[in-house]
Amino acid sequence: MPNRTTKALALAAAAAAMLAMPSLAHTYLVDATPVAGANLAASPPEVVLNFTGELEPAFSNIVVTDEKDHVVDSGPSVATGKTMRVPLNPLKPGRYTVSWRAVSIDTHLSDGKYNFLVLP
Repeated sequence: MPNRTTKALALAAAAAAMLAMPSLAHTYLVDATPVAGANLAASPPEVVLNFTGELEPAFSNIVVTDEKDHVVDSGPSVATGKTMRVPLNPLKPGRYTVSWRAVSIDTHLSDGKYNFLVLP
């Protein structure tokens, strides 16, 4: 039969494991500007993505391309805290794809893409 010390150690280990869980979670996209599927009357000045966790700036990026897969952003993307952004050149009417790669500070990777449309 386990003694009190063994039970206390087991309980402490379980609590420590539960507290460590959030730091092992992946970072997920929370919201985006422009939003996925948006139909915009004018070219947006930038794409801004917000995530659930802190980003590793050196390994996180956004690339925006047109229908012919040409890059249309006007500079490198920048990740600060839980936000990543990239400035855009003025966009002509058409469909654009936002592709992102987010590496959290605990090195977990998540990535994705979505489209938006600039109307004529």
